[in-house]
Amino acid sequence: MAGIYYMLMQPAANVDPDTLTEMVKPSIDYVRHKRFRSGNYPSSLSNETDRLVHWCHGAPGVIHMLMQAAQVFKEEKYLKDAMECSDVIWQRGLLRKGYGVCHGTAGNGYSFLSLYRLTQDKKYLYRACKFAEWCLEYGAHGCRIPDRPYSLFEGMAGTIHFLSDVLVPETSRFPAFELGSSQMEKKVQKDY
Repeated sequence: MAGIYYMLMQPAANVDPDTLTEMVKPSIDYVRHKRFRSGNYPSSLSNETDRLVHWCHGAPGVIHMLMQAAQVFKEEKYLKDAMECSDVIWQRGLLRKGYGVCHGTAGNGYSFLSLYRLTQDKKYLYRACKFAEWCLEYGAHGCRIPDRPYSLFEGMAGTIHFLSDVLVPETSRFPAFELGSSQMEKKVQKDY
């Protein structure tokens, strides 16, 4: 759901402001209220297990929705929640499942790059760099070999994309997902 709401808030989606306010915003708030005490989010509405911290499940997927909501609705609560998601990712986001962007450490690292772009807080750039450092030791952590080891979302291609984005964080974007306007981000930076 978080990814769908994220996409609906994109300027290119052309969703009128009333629909965003009346339908999308309450849906986002519903997702926010599903948060576990740890700060993580469930992988589905019916799942009460607080264990997955992947871009495709949990805080690393929800963080992008929250950052976009902060930009669209101009409410501090969304940015605050995004920052709390980043703390969950920092504590639990080095994954043994793999290095990729979907359910691996590189994908979790993109959360920090995105939050850095939005806030310009160097703490998030530092965290992204530490996750990149971990990824540079590819193969040394006992991670499983993905089904598609060279693919963008599960394999080396996504990890390499993340590592190259860490070098120029101002232009970094989660591949095939983040569509954000840098103009909108610059305006939000001034507001916060």
